[in-house]
Amino acid sequence: MKKLVTILMLGGIFLFGATASQALIINELLADPAADITGDANGDGVRDGSEDEFIEIVNETSETLDISGWVINDAVGLRHTFPEGTEIPGGCGIVVFGGGTPTGTFGNVVVQTSSTGYLGLNNSGDTVFINDGVNDVATYTYGAEGGNNQSLTQDPDLGGGPLVEHSTATGSDGALFSPGTMIDGTFFDGCEPVGNDSVNWSNLKAMYR
Repeated sequence: MKKLVTILMLGGIFLFGATASQALIINELLADPAADITGDANGDGVRDGSEDEFIEIVNETSETLDISGWVINDAVGLRHTFPEGTEIPGGCGIVVFGGGTPTGTFGNVVVQTSSTGYLGLNNSGDTVFINDGVNDVATYTYGAEGGNNQSLTQDPDLGGGPLVEHSTATGSDGALFSPGTMIDGTFFDGCEPVGNDSVNWSNLKAMYR
């Protein structure tokens, strides 16, 4: 995709000097929740191999992105359609869980559950596509490393490189995932912390090692 010199319109907002592929990044994904309660990524108190799967997407621009009607696909097909009114603030993100009742602050990102009832991320490998209705604006392909009872994450966050096992990432302190926050539990720049949110995640990290 070519670099635009003037203006690119994305979901009703304007981005200057950027391409669609530079707007969003798949920063973390969980295909294989651990088999016991340590796999309860959505925080609802129940470990479920489908409902606790998630994809974390971060808006790397300084502008709010309206992604209403955009979709998440994998190598099999449609997994989620973002409902009307879905906006990601600049520098913040969105986490889509496979299902359940997500419980927690998740770094103050937008939180949704899959519109199809599951994400269906294959443990042995898959490709995730974020599509704006015309183009795939973010994609990531992983292999068997996705099946090791923990998420895969950028290291460092938003680094643009291959995803690594979360427990091995710098600053993870052995945690198995960090939906909605950076690896070490801190907030993305555009997600303003409220009250004791950062303390809440610190407590969870000790549980999910």
